[in-house]
Amino acid sequence: MKHLVIDILMKLAKMDVEAKEITAQVEAQSLLLAALLLTAGKEGSDSIEKNINHAILAATQATPDVVQSDIDLLLTHINRLLAVTRYVDEMTIAQGNKE
Repeated sequence: MKHLVIDILMKLAKMDVEAKEITAQVEAQSLLLAALLLTAGKEGSDSIEKNINHAILAATQATPDVVQSDIDLLLTHINRLLAVTRYVDEMTIAQGNKE
């Protein structure tokens, strides 16, 4: 019984480490996307946003196995990242105007 508990705890610890790794990857990709959009500027950012939405829609139409809730979740996260990028861009412009 003692070994069973130890094995379960070891598996839980491994799953926790893997979850943290995935979270770190997602956060890094989010920051990279935001930096790229800010670097691209307003016009490039709009184009990238359109391309992302077209790619998601094309992927959903190409595969019938995709669940609508998964698409909605993906679009929600993409739009959240884009909104953060827009906010940072607007705040940078506002700070520049104050100086």
